[in-house]
This record gives sequence, C-alpha cells and structure tokens, in this order.
Amino acid sequence: APSFVAYSFVGVAGMAKMSSSRGGVPTAADALRILEAPMVRWLYVRRAPKQVFNIDFGPEVVRLYDEWDALGKKAADPAKRDGAVLAFERASATAAAGVLPTSPVSVPFRLLSSVADVTAGSAELISRTVGDVGYAHASVADLEPRLAKAMTWTQDFVPPEDRTTVRSEPDAARLAALSEDEQLWLAQLLDRLPDSFAPDELTTLIYGVPKLGRGLGLDDPPTDEVKADQKDFFRLLYNLLVDADRGPRLPTLFVALGPATVRSLLGG
Repeated sequence: APSFVAYSFVGVAGMAKMSSSRGGVPTAADALRILEAPMVRWLYVRRAPKQVFNIDFGPEVVRLYDEWDALGKKAADPAKRDGAVLAFERASATAAAGVLPTSPVSVPFRLLSSVADVTAGSAELISRTVGDVGYAHASVADLEPRLAKAMTWTQDFVPPEDRTTVRSEPDAARLAALSEDEQLWLAQLLDRLPDSFAPDELTTLIYGVPKLGRGLGLDDPPTDEVKADQKDFFRLLYNLLVDADRGPRLPTLFVALGPATVRSLLGG
C-alpha cells in the first residue's frame, strides 16, 4: 500500500487423480506432498506477480527437480551469482524459519522415483538400491524429505499404465520365440552377468552385449549397426523384465531386482 499489486492465477496440471478423489482445488499443502518446501517458494519468487503459470503434478515434476538441483549447484559457486541464484536463495530460507529443510543427501528425484516404482515403495529397499548405484552412505533419514515425496508422487500421481510392473514369472512364450540374435544376446549377457551388481560394470555389459554380437569388444565404440541392435536388445530386456518396451534405466532396474530375479526372468 498504497500501490496495488495484482497477482495472476496459478493453475495446476497433471492432477487428474487429485481432482477426481477430492473434487476440490489443490492448495500449497498438496504441492508440498511432492515438492520440497523451497521448491514451492521458488515457483513463485522466480516470477513476477502478474505472470500466469501452472504447477504440474505430472511428469513435469521430474524435470522441475532436475532444474532445482542444477540451480543449487550453480548457487554454490560465488562466481555464478545472478538473478536465478538470488531467487534460489530467497526460496531456500525465510526470516522466521531460517533455512528450509532439504535432504542431507541430494539424490536425483528421477532416480528415487524410478526405484520407488520398481520396489513398490519400500523405503529400506529404495535406500539400499540407491546405495548400490552411487550413494553408498545414504540412509533412509539422509534421503528425507525427498524420498517420501518421490514415493508419494509415484504412488498417487503416476498413472497405473505408466508404472513399472515387474513380471512375477518368466514369459515362457516370448523366450520360446527368441530370434537368433536375441538368443545370442541373452546367452552372452547371462554368461557374463556377475553374482553381485555394480552399476558401472552393468552399464558396460548391457551396452556391450550387442557389440559382442557384431564381433567387437565391450569397450569398443558402437557402430551404427550396434546402435540399432542396442535399441532392440534394450526393448527385449524390458519386455522380459517388466512387460513393457521401456522403463527405468536398465542398470538401476537390474540392481533393484537383484541377480537371482534378473537371471530367472531372462531364462538363465
């Protein structure tokens, strides 16, 4: 006062489940179920009051977390201080509450949500799987509050048709109909599959099997033919493991399922 500041409307996208179950307009509390508190503030402070925008509770959430994490890394460098960093700082703390809570170990949201999807939302199993793919010292407590938000988002906001459903038993019909190339790829994968999974070794192996099929080594650069084979091989693995053409990153999926389940579903 005495100046009048008009605030434009804030819309919501990707909330079909929420609107059908509640029948009402979402509030900040709803956003806080899937977004860390500083992120909700950041959606506002980075825009002018008159700017219309949507809060997307759907797939955009993953990209939003990626953008927020990248901005956090930028804010840690004094040489890169700019308007975006100022918005980050204003969003990260308040005069009354101080620094707002974030996870002590900042695991990418896309990784947490993918693992939550595959492991049916078991916090302990998620923590163990995340530890196996590069965050060895991250306990369940270290992953909060982001872990709970990833679990909530996966359970309540990812449509059932987009979730990952791990097969309960091998697909006998698909295994019986393997082409010559597919038989060779699976045989080479199962022959080299270790008894304990390390993400880097798995990545090299999974990407390398089609190279072996073309007479190359695991570490050789892929040819155009190998790249085409890799797409077909990855689709085969997803078909046999999760009854879909795509899914979480294959090394992460392998780690989450464990050697015994992977071997069983691949007919090993």
